[in-house]
Amino acid sequence: MAGESDAELQEARKAKRDVLIAVVAAIAVTVLGWYGFDRMSEVARQSGAVPKPPRVDAPAKVVKGPIEVTPRIQEPESDATETPTLRIDRPEVVRERAEPAAEIPIERPILPPASVLRDLAQRRIEVGDAVTGALLALTALPEDLNSVQGTERNATYRVLYDAYLTRREIAVFRGHFRFVRLAAFSPDGKLAVTASSDKTARLWNVETGVGMAILEGHDAEVWSAAFSPDGGRVITVSFDNTARVWDVVSGETVAVLKGHRGEVNAAAFSPDGSRMLTASYDNTARVWDTESGQTIAVLSGHEQLIRSAAFSADGARVVTASRDKTARIWEAESGKELRILRGHSDSVRLAAFSPDGRRIATASADGTARLWNAESGNTITVMSGHEQYVTAAYFSPDGRRLVTSAWGDNAARLWNAETGTAIAVLRGHRGEVYSAAFSSDSRRVVTAAGDNTALLWDAGSGAKQGVLRGHQNVVYSAAFSPDGNRVLTASADGTARLWDAWDGIAIKRLQRHSDDAASVAFNADGKQLITTSKTGAVEVWDVKSGAKLDDSKGAEGGSVSSSGSLLEIIVSGDGVALLKDRESGAVLADLTGESSGVSDAAVSADNRVAATVSKEGMVRLFPLFASLNDLAAHLKTVLPRSLTRDQRRELTRVANTIR
Repeated sequence: MAGESDAELQEARKAKRDVLIAVVAAIAVTVLGWYGFDRMSEVARQSGAVPKPPRVDAPAKVVKGPIEVTPRIQEPESDATETPTLRIDRPEVVRERAEPAAEIPIERPILPPASVLRDLAQRRIEVGDAVTGALLALTALPEDLNSVQGTERNATYRVLYDAYLTRREIAVFRGHFRFVRLAAFSPDGKLAVTASSDKTARLWNVETGVGMAILEGHDAEVWSAAFSPDGGRVITVSFDNTARVWDVVSGETVAVLKGHRGEVNAAAFSPDGSRMLTASYDNTARVWDTESGQTIAVLSGHEQLIRSAAFSADGARVVTASRDKTARIWEAESGKELRILRGHSDSVRLAAFSPDGRRIATASADGTARLWNAESGNTITVMSGHEQYVTAAYFSPDGRRLVTSAWGDNAARLWNAETGTAIAVLRGHRGEVYSAAFSSDSRRVVTAAGDNTALLWDAGSGAKQGVLRGHQNVVYSAAFSPDGNRVLTASADGTARLWDAWDGIAIKRLQRHSDDAASVAFNADGKQLITTSKTGAVEVWDVKSGAKLDDSKGAEGGSVSSSGSLLEIIVSGDGVALLKDRESGAVLADLTGESSGVSDAAVSADNRVAATVSKEGMVRLFPLFASLNDLAAHLKTVLPRSLTRDQRRELTRVANTIR
């Protein structure tokens, strides 16, 4: 009996697995076919994943849903790698050659009920895969969206809106086959460089996500990389004891910087681009001439390996951080040691100048960060609070804030950069925080951590603004683009990823209200937004540009509520903002976001724009979609249109399973 029960259990499991495979197959082929991803076949052929078909007369093609399969035929002698072609195309009726007038009926795969697809979509969205979630939800819709009514319409609308608000990932930079240690933008934000343990660096086009060049030549892992200020060159450093300079346009090596006797782990260009700086495990740093590639100065004095090196804003000085528990200040031209910063009780991981060059921040394995007077070398203050190894300490571009990150407490912290006074603790990661960086306007912070995510924060209040979820391993670094609209992350999963820094949608966040906004309202034509502070101060904003206007302009046309709208936002006492259909009362979306709570919200009379104001005074604008048709149409235009190598492989497997 036990044997029979086990056999029955195995049969049940096999049946369940077969059903799951069939569902996945149906979803994959339907999603990738029904929405006309025309470029997929071409991308696959160009990449070599799907070879070009041999030039022979093919028999009549068989259509099964959006998959067009060519039956096996006697192939001519050719390269052994060639296989019958699988074309992924728009679903269409394919006619028999012998009888042009006859049509082969389309046999679309039988899909699970729409409710099942929506549940699957919601699960994908909840784990951060908003693209797949949106595609699954779209698949659940019939061709005639006007036929979707009632609870089905509202349920689908909510799932799609969740995907719309959650989608942040723009592109995945694939190609490295080991850890990606660092990813950085070019000064104009159009290119990116990645450094990897696979002994290469790569250049990428940020707009297209396409690789431009593989920088090959190092004999060991590439630890870091940096663009020159004009974006024309890149410097890479490696554990092969060298640094290399590359031409961005050609991808060719310009110079090999030899001289270090240990692994090289950090590099930077001077602000004017005339010099380069490297730090090494041989206990020295070196300053190099950019044009000639010759050594200008050797910074020798540390007793143990150097972990970081950085120029001052004027390029005249260098600060280094070492395992010997000190940081040191040097004259860049001569290599003369100017000051030794003593006080840490353990290794100093990082040191950086303030933008005005008057202060230095250090991060140490002793669990503290310190502020120093760059002229005297004296400690200004000790910033305590982290439990363990402080991994980073950086000044904001405006010099007013300092951010530190650490292992052990899984947090980052914001400090007053003049006094070292604590401002906020950035808690939210579930793993060690490896790095932190400010946006160029000093208003936002991004942190990278061992929980496979990066998090976005408001630099004024410390409020969490978003989660960048998608990496499959530790995220080592994260950086904002120069315009602050995108974020680039590097991970141990072998990829770098490009993210939208603003919720993945075309929203704007107005600057914080001068006195913490308490209420918001649109004027009659919806072109202006009026915010009122807790003390009664009124500010007026242009909705299209997000620019602040003269207060007097707000009185023109007065303000209106959303009483005439099809949509409304209900704010609960605990600060939750829910977008509802006014007629049915159905909840369509949660617009609370990552804020600590919403104090007020409004919808424009034309149902095109919504505004919320958080309890921290952050005013947020974003577009609305008054109908399911509009939202579905928008998502179809913004979802990714090309397949990754892994997706192509999986699609081929699924198609073969169907056959």
